[in-house]
Amino acid sequence: MLYRLGRWLAFSLAGILVAAAAAAEPLPIFDTHVHYNRPAWDGLKPDRLKRLVRSAGVTRALVSSTPDDGTLKLHAYDPEMFVPELRPYHGKVNSVNWHAHAETIPYLEARLAKTKYVGIGEFHFYPGREPITPVVRRVVELAVEKGILLHVHSSAEPVRRLFALDERLIILWAHAGMSEPPDVVGPMLDEFPRLFAELSFRAEDITDGLGNMNPHWKALLERHANRFTIGSDTYENERWASFGDLIGAHRHWLDQLPKDAARAIAFDNAVRLFAAR
Repeated sequence: MLYRLGRWLAFSLAGILVAAAAAAEPLPIFDTHVHYNRPAWDGLKPDRLKRLVRSAGVTRALVSSTPDDGTLKLHAYDPEMFVPELRPYHGKVNSVNWHAHAETIPYLEARLAKTKYVGIGEFHFYPGREPITPVVRRVVELAVEKGILLHVHSSAEPVRRLFALDERLIILWAHAGMSEPPDVVGPMLDEFPRLFAELSFRAEDITDGLGNMNPHWKALLERHANRFTIGSDTYENERWASFGDLIGAHRHWLDQLPKDAARAIAFDNAVRLFAAR
C-alpha cells in the first residue's frame, strides 16, 4: 500500500514539474516581418543572425529584402527557419516607384520562376498616389496564379481596392495599417475573410504607457485571434540591434491575452498561413 502511494506521489510530482516547465517555457514566435537588407550583410552574417533570432525565442521568420539576394542568403542557410517572400525593390526600383516601373514585372516573373516564394512584398502604397496601375494588376494576377499572398504596407483603402481586383487574393497587412485604429482594422477583418494583419510597430499602440493593454485592441485581438501575426520589421540595422527588445514588447502584451489567443497570434496563424504555399 505504501509502495503504491509512493509511486502515485512520484508520478504526480513528475506531472506537476512537467506542467510547470511547459508553463514557464516562452511562446514560440513566428516573426512575419523580417528584412535582411544589404547594409546588414557584412556585420550580421547568417549564422550570427540565426543565433540572434533564436535567442529571442523566434523559431521561424518571413523574410523579404532589398535586394532579394538577402532573402535568398538566409533561406539557403536555413530553409526551415527563414521563409522567403519576394520584394520588388532592386536597383532603381524602390518603394516610391515600384508600382509603375517597367522593370518590376520582368524582375518578379524571373525570380518567381526560379524560387518558391510564399508571397510578394512587403511593398508600399503611399498616400496621394494611385495604387492600381497596370503593374499592380499584374502583381495581383501573379499572386493568384502562384497561390501566394501579397504583403501590403498601406492604409485601409488600397487594401480594399486590391481585393476588388480579385477576391481570391490573400493579403498580409503590414503593421495592421501602421496607424489605423481598432475601429478601422476590425471592420476590415470582418469584411475581408482573406485578410491577415501583422503587428510590427504596433506594440506601443496595443499597450498604454504603463504596459497595460488598450481595451479596444484587446477586444479586437481576442475577437480575431486567428487573423493576426507578430512582426519586428528589421528594415535598418538599429532594429536588428534591438531585436530582442522588439520581440519582448510583443511578448508583454501577448501575456495579457488568453493562452489560446496568444499562441495563435504568436505562432500558429503564421504556420497555417504559409503551410500550403
